[in-house]
Amino acid sequence: DEYDIAGFCVGIVDKSKLITGKEIQAGDVILGLPSTGVHSNGYSLVRKICFDVRQMSTDEYIPEFGKTLGEELLTPTRLYPKVCLPLLDHFQIKGMVHITGGGFYENIPRILPMDCDAQIDTGVWPMLPIFQKLQEWGNVPWKEMYRTFNMGIGMILIVPAEQAVAIKEFLAERQEACYELGTIIKGSKV
Repeated sequence: DEYDIAGFCVGIVDKSKLITGKEIQAGDVILGLPSTGVHSNGYSLVRKICFDVRQMSTDEYIPEFGKTLGEELLTPTRLYPKVCLPLLDHFQIKGMVHITGGGFYENIPRILPMDCDAQIDTGVWPMLPIFQKLQEWGNVPWKEMYRTFNMGIGMILIVPAEQAVAIKEFLAERQEACYELGTIIKGSKV
């Protein structure tokens, strides 16, 4: 009497409009769009922490969440097309990174050229309470948290520095939160 449901979407894009990351260079700005929670990744660790180690119930009310654990864990994954597609019409977006399984450490390097690194300040966006509690409850090292979860940032955009302010203003006019996470620096793709 259990169901496991998964869905996906396939699309098509003109080759000339592909965002490959090949134009990313040192000095570009890294912008982040917030997530709504755990999204769809890291649930093996969530289950281990919440249900195996802590023996919690989905009905348990968590004051930091303002809802039950089950309600928090079932928060729908945020989808980003309505935010990102208009940006593509108005600005140069050099790279887009969906922060999914593998978190920051595995997803961001996939888009970087071999001579670039991403330098991110993890203190510039508000961390969602779910991630703070999972780290606390499971005593999970912070590096592992950023390797497993989106940590409150579901989509990253890499943009030219001269367009970053205009992009943030464009998003603010549409009531979309956006955080300047850091910059691209010279490096070796880490």
